[in-house]
Amino acid sequence: MQSVSTPSLGHILKGLINSQNISAAEVARRADLSVASLSRILNDQTNPSFESVTRLARALGVSLDTLTSPDAASQTQPTASTYPLQAIYTLENTDHTPDTATHLLTQAAQGSWVNSWTHSLVSPNIAQPAVAKAEQVGTRRLQLTLEFPHELLERGSLVSLLSVAGSALTGTGAKLLDLRIPEPLLRTFNGPAFGPRGLRDTFNKHGRPLLACTIRPMYGLSPKMYGRAAYEALIGGVDITADPTLMHSIPSNPWRERFRFVAEAAAAATRETNEFKCHAVNITAGTIEDMQERALWARDLELAMVMVDSAAIGWSALQSITTFCAKNELLICAMGGRSLAGDTLSEQLQAKLLRFAGADVVSTGSPLRGNVSNRRYVTGVLNALRDEHLPQAADMGHYVEQPLAGLTAALPAVGGGHNPWHFARLLDAVGTDTLIQCGGAIMGHPGGSLAGATACRTALESLVQAQNEGQNLNVEGRHILQKASRYSPELKTALETFNEGSFLFGVVTSLPKPTEGSVIPHGTNPSPTITPFRRPDASTPEPTNED
Repeated sequence: MQSVSTPSLGHILKGLINSQNISAAEVARRADLSVASLSRILNDQTNPSFESVTRLARALGVSLDTLTSPDAASQTQPTASTYPLQAIYTLENTDHTPDTATHLLTQAAQGSWVNSWTHSLVSPNIAQPAVAKAEQVGTRRLQLTLEFPHELLERGSLVSLLSVAGSALTGTGAKLLDLRIPEPLLRTFNGPAFGPRGLRDTFNKHGRPLLACTIRPMYGLSPKMYGRAAYEALIGGVDITADPTLMHSIPSNPWRERFRFVAEAAAAATRETNEFKCHAVNITAGTIEDMQERALWARDLELAMVMVDSAAIGWSALQSITTFCAKNELLICAMGGRSLAGDTLSEQLQAKLLRFAGADVVSTGSPLRGNVSNRRYVTGVLNALRDEHLPQAADMGHYVEQPLAGLTAALPAVGGGHNPWHFARLLDAVGTDTLIQCGGAIMGHPGGSLAGATACRTALESLVQAQNEGQNLNVEGRHILQKASRYSPELKTALETFNEGSFLFGVVTSLPKPTEGSVIPHGTNPSPTITPFRRPDASTPEPTNED
């Protein structure tokens, strides 16, 4: 029997280069390899590293399996049949039993409520969506696991995943909790092009969290003053300044003018501080072509980072723009996704999908808000972005185990109104491999955004140094900050201005104190049977027993 030889990597690369009609020099440029190195790989004169193969796959726009498994079409089918897509659903406040719920979701997933004559044309051996598990998990609450065959899924498409998993939601009242994507399908997603390591190498900052500031106010500033505000924060010690999610292109601040001024601000701050500074410009627009135009404009202005409102542009546009930014060597941040969290998609599932889509930085909530359960909830979001394997942990929002097949991690951007008082507990909760957002604490400092940035940078570095020396930040964090404030008037002012433990986001402040006139409408006589409470006058003598 004649054996079939497996084509070499060089042979596969030559076929892909010829089919895409591009030059070897262009492939070498995209993959950040020398032409000589690529020539040796094409001629099978060297055994390239895994990182080089990954770069070549990204440069050619193909999956890693295409280069490492030339017969992937015949290998994927049995593997994916063994490990189908698993979707976890819940039915709340329902009178259904597990059996009736199984029948309900199966019919919805198959898209067929009645039998028709076309069913007789379908092979009885074809794989169909089926419920693998249905159980009662609480009072009037069910949890079901559906398995979808790989034939229903498209390679490297988040839209395919969500449309297939969302088919069981139609008319059933179910909610999607989690997805388990099989490894053969998972390897068809690109993932982040840079990730935490790429960001740290770009900024040359290792061993501490990156510090970011969103420019405030969100609207009302001219492009020149907007750039000035970014410059003040950058020279004060912030690594990254960013546009708000609603700052697209408005008449008072058009995107071309804004990009130009913030690029000048970042370049000037880099020269003055001898540290790499960057501003993440918002490229969110109505069409993908407009977003690509703004991304190219940012690249030409030497801005290394862009951001999009992932909740507004949709999953298809997100995958398109992340692929475009990866080819143009731009870091991309996915902000605003938390607005979708709730009944539609859990925040943990969103974080997982944003990582699959290729976002380098993903906005997350604060683990310091709420009780212990909220901290576990946010920890589940952070794990979905950073870990190499996600074990099943329902209290963290992971209802099924998920292997990640070596997918590059994404850097979580933790925000939610933090000020320097929070940094000690925040470092203990999220670690150093993160990005801390401090918009209000920097822009709202009494001394201005430059002083606010200096205060946050001083607090952050003093706490990281103390942690490296073995001190417990939860116990000694207050003392560490007070000690550092002796040598930093900016930090001292910040600690005196912001209340310990209070947040600057999602909290109602600066309201007038209620009075009798504000509680009782003007011109309305109170009921004669109710005496309004009046604070006793200090000049009125207190009654004595003799009275």
